[in-house]
Amino acid sequence: MAFSTQDTDEVLSEINVTPLVDVMLVLLVVFIV
Repeated sequence: MAFSTQDTDEVLSEINVTPLVDVMLVLLVVFIV
C-alpha cells in the first residue's frame, strides 16, 4: 500500500459520496410514498 495524497483523496471522496447517495435514495422513496 503506497500512501499518497491522490489515493487518500480518492478514498475519502468515495467514503463521503456513497452515504450521500444512499440518503438521497431514501429521501426519494419517502417522498414518493
